[in-house]
Amino acid sequence: MTGDAARPQSKLEVAASSVTVPAEVRAAWTGVAPGLTVGQIWRARWDDQVQLVVILGADRRPTAIPLSFDLDYTDSTTTPIAAAANPFNVPVIVWSGLAQALPLVVFDRFAGQLSPEVTASLASEPARSAEDRSLPHPVRVYRALLEDAMGELSAARWYESGSGDLSAILHRADLTVQDVAAALGATPQRALAIWRGQLALSHEEAEKVAPLIGESAETLLAANPAPPADLVASLEQPVRHRLVLAYAARRSVKVPTAYRDLAYQTWALAARQTGQKTTNWNLRLDTLFAAVLDEP
Repeated sequence: MTGDAARPQSKLEVAASSVTVPAEVRAAWTGVAPGLTVGQIWRARWDDQVQLVVILGADRRPTAIPLSFDLDYTDSTTTPIAAAANPFNVPVIVWSGLAQALPLVVFDRFAGQLSPEVTASLASEPARSAEDRSLPHPVRVYRALLEDAMGELSAARWYESGSGDLSAILHRADLTVQDVAAALGATPQRALAIWRGQLALSHEEAEKVAPLIGESAETLLAANPAPPADLVASLEQPVRHRLVLAYAARRSVKVPTAYRDLAYQTWALAARQTGQKTTNWNLRLDTLFAAVLDEP
């Protein structure tokens, strides 16, 4: 065999070459992401974990179950779905026993909707979480991999929840706004927001402030305030995900870092303005994205 000879295709490559993406899935995948509702199919993604899921409960942390195409891997907790009842036009399997509440931030791409009948049936099914240890080992391994993936997706988070004591620590050390600004090389507005406990310190900033107060950088980071819950909810809406990905690509940063950067930029701008009882985070995020991505 010469070096120019064609390499034989694997069975998977042969199968994949004959697959066509249904028009319904293509339209959903490339269109504007809709609001989350029960019965939708989404790609859930965080870092290296990627999994198709079906939404069973559209709460603030939607409940979802994994979906797979491997019909040979099933157990007593799985439910088969006919080709005519899902947008992929092939039979699929959903793992009702592996339901997890997932953060909004992992819902990456919309892929379509199950039929109303199947959606209603899945929503009304009782929980079935027991694993059958008598199943063949490959099935149990497959289930374990899905369970691990759902667990990691459920734990996805781009921000840390500090104690919120940062302002009190700075005040106890008798640091002024001017001291904070000088230590960080920050603008007076940003220094004031940090001094008031309205903005979190980055790791680099914590290392600069720590010697001034005789505390470790880790202590300061643990005292950081968490971003406002309403800001987090607004930023994590699936419709904004493609914008966050675009920002990450332009800055050559990871997606969690992009979420943090955008949240803290928005939070810092809001902290500069006083006298407002409420903040329209959606409007502020729209304005920020238009500025950093040069698009409306």
